[in-house]
Amino acid sequence: MRLRPGPRRRFAGAATACVVLGLVPAAASAGSTVREVAEALPADPVYVADSQRRLLSVLERGRVRLRIARVDTGRIQIAVVSPRSARRAGGLSEFANAVDQALPGRRGALIVTTGSAFHVVTSHRVVDPTAAALRAAVESNRRGGLDAQLLAAVDGIAEVDPGAGGDINGPSPGVPSPGGTAGPDNSVDDIGDSFRLGVLIVAAAIALPFLLVAIALLLASRRRREAAEDREQFDLGGARQELIGLGEEIQALDLDVDAKRELARPRRV
Repeated sequence: MRLRPGPRRRFAGAATACVVLGLVPAAASAGSTVREVAEALPADPVYVADSQRRLLSVLERGRVRLRIARVDTGRIQIAVVSPRSARRAGGLSEFANAVDQALPGRRGALIVTTGSAFHVVTSHRVVDPTAAALRAAVESNRRGGLDAQLLAAVDGIAEVDPGAGGDINGPSPGVPSPGGTAGPDNSVDDIGDSFRLGVLIVAAAIALPFLLVAIALLLASRRRREAAEDREQFDLGGARQELIGLGEEIQALDLDVDAKRELARPRRV
């Protein structure tokens, strides 16, 4: 695996680094454009191209979103794109930087991967530790799949993230931004709250089908138990009736035997 620095971002002076894991040829498939990725990431921190969905399932995407919300809200974004998309842009680093430039308000770390190659763009100068965290996550989870690699990368990058105060060309803390809006601390809080709400909605959408299945299974189990109890009561009632009938037959038999004995007894004249 080889780590190399990439070109600096023109907008905010962000630095980039690329982790390459031996690229393998991929089958031709429709790829995502820079615009598609840039339009999707503000609403969802984990973007997966349609052609790459086999690399990251819906549940795995949900786990990565929740991990971002827990350890570094609003400062880590991930895009999984096809090798074809990266080639069309001139390479994975060029694609990642194009997405970064299309998101002028983005802060933190942007990870772009094809599943076999990874590129990270940061809005701060803590490039080498960020790249090292990504490289360590990828190398130590080779057998765990892309979801394990991304979960570890989120944890590692969150540990070295300097926060909003370390962003290059960012507004000074406490200084109102143009137009009289609140300073970066308030805007970060607003972004964090919106992001948490979005993650909760996504998590609820993921959990809802499982909850409905659990409720359906519980109701079916209750119906089966009630049916079994009804059958048991029915069987007990039938057995009781059979016992009563048998007792009546035995009593009639005894009466018949007594009558015959009475008739057979000799009488005195």
